[in-house]
Amino acid sequence: MVKLIALDLDGTLLNSKGQINKEDKIALRNFYKKGGIVVIASGRMTDCVYIYSKILQIDTPLIVYNGAMVRLSEKEKRKIIYHNPVPLKYSRFIIEYCIKNEFLLNFYYNDILYAQNLPSLRKYAEIYSKQTGAKYNFIDDLRKFKDKRPTKLILITEPSFANNISNERKRDYQYNYFKKFFDKKLNIVKTNPEYLEFMNKGVNKGKGLEKLAIYYRIKRDDIIAFGDGENDLEMLLYAGISVVPKNAKEKVKKIAKIVSDYTNDQSFISKFLKGFIKND
Repeated sequence: MVKLIALDLDGTLLNSKGQINKEDKIALRNFYKKGGIVVIASGRMTDCVYIYSKILQIDTPLIVYNGAMVRLSEKEKRKIIYHNPVPLKYSRFIIEYCIKNEFLLNFYYNDILYAQNLPSLRKYAEIYSKQTGAKYNFIDDLRKFKDKRPTKLILITEPSFANNISNERKRDYQYNYFKKFFDKKLNIVKTNPEYLEFMNKGVNKGKGLEKLAIYYRIKRDDIIAFGDGENDLEMLLYAGISVVPKNAKEKVKKIAKIVSDYTNDQSFISKFLKGFIKND
């Protein structure tokens, strides 16, 4: 019997308009009403994830910051059962690097998003805010956090397909640069075309899902995970049943147990769940 469903947001639970399909909402609520646990797993910060619990009208535990933090449901007072921030020696290096080379760096501390107050970089903050709904706290000098361990960091720059931009300003160039030095020390992930995310080694959505499964005493075989991106890989591999939409990345499709014939715009979640849950 399936006891827990874990859901990625962008490209999975959310359609291309950033909304939750009505059919998916109904199917998930039926599962929840029957005693199932629904978990939202995202790279976003807590405030930008729990709003989807409200939209679903489901009291969900949250895997946030790509698994660097795990919070229980509102009924359980959003207790943090896992938090694995970035070590200081690496966050200090990344702060200095981004200030020196004028990259926007998202610095997450105590569930608040901070960034350097530079007008030339404000457009990158607007990209991120529009995508996630996150609110920035701009400060004059990000070095004030040199002795604070961030939950996560994101370097935001130009996508690799951008024209008339030097390679050094492109996301994939920065990915290769940091992987060369920190591959064995940090978990470095490419998410949206402009984002390069830094987390402590071992941090991923799969680890977050494992922490929740242990807490609720749920076996892996009793878990379904839905995802579409490379930052969902570990979560999909951990779950007993892994389902990805037709729009998932090819690398993700290769490891999934089930690849849907439907996309995130076609309510692929509810279509799959019909085999497990009788919808009202």
